[in-house]
Amino acid sequence: MPKPKSQFKPSNVLLVEVPPQFIALCEASGASPQAALRGMAAMVCGLRYDEDNRLVPLEGNAA
Repeated sequence: MPKPKSQFKPSNVLLVEVPPQFIALCEASGASPQAALRGMAAMVCGLRYDEDNRLVPLEGNAA
């Protein structure tokens, strides 16, 4: 069964300068820098991406 397309629709664009070590870490882990930064931003907000790329509350947070 194919996965549904990502529901992520960027509404804001931010240009961020990151160190080359960050890019190397992303490449080593197989994650894109964009996905890694989105994931970190979500965690700061108490959210995470589920298997369908939807933002949901982190476990233990009030819904």
